[in-house]
Amino acid sequence: MQSQHPAFLIKGKKSKSLLGKKIVLGITGSLAAVKTVEMARELIREGADVYPVMTKAATRIIHPSSVHLACGREVITKLTGKVEYIQFFGGKDKADLFLIAPCTANTVGKIASGIGDTTVTIFAMMAFSSKCPVLIVPAMHQGLYENPIFQENLKKLEKLGAVILQPKIEEGKAKIPDIKEIVQTVKKLVSKN
Repeated sequence: MQSQHPAFLIKGKKSKSLLGKKIVLGITGSLAAVKTVEMARELIREGADVYPVMTKAATRIIHPSSVHLACGREVITKLTGKVEYIQFFGGKDKADLFLIAPCTANTVGKIASGIGDTTVTIFAMMAFSSKCPVLIVPAMHQGLYENPIFQENLKKLEKLGAVILQPKIEEGKAKIPDIKEIVQTVKKLVSKN
């Protein structure tokens, strides 16, 4: 029974600011994927319902079982006949936000080019089509982040309406910001809906 899952015991314990909000969490193959367990738990503590979607590359960094345990929901790692992306972005009960954290340079490039060959890129394409807010949190090596083609792709996604949460540049890497900053940005975006 889903309501008995340990993840639901912490729901809304910090605040009710995200209560009733459906957040789809896209996880891509950056080493920062290890932070998604903590991120998901913080969103749940604020009252959110978190539905995880992982690329194949992300499953090589963090196991889907860990993400399932953190969110209390089955992890979507492949597309099936359930057409999961339509469930979240095609009907009247659509998600309130698609959060891609961490988001690799590869994923940004694919989304900007309209390539839907992973779970996360297909979900992103559908999210943009449905006008669902999209929050992208890049994480990668600093050289990749500063690449002018990558920066153009980010600008392209911003023009399409995505919000880009800038990374912290340290130790030669573009690292995801603190979890608190991500949660605050999520709260601001969903409060507009």
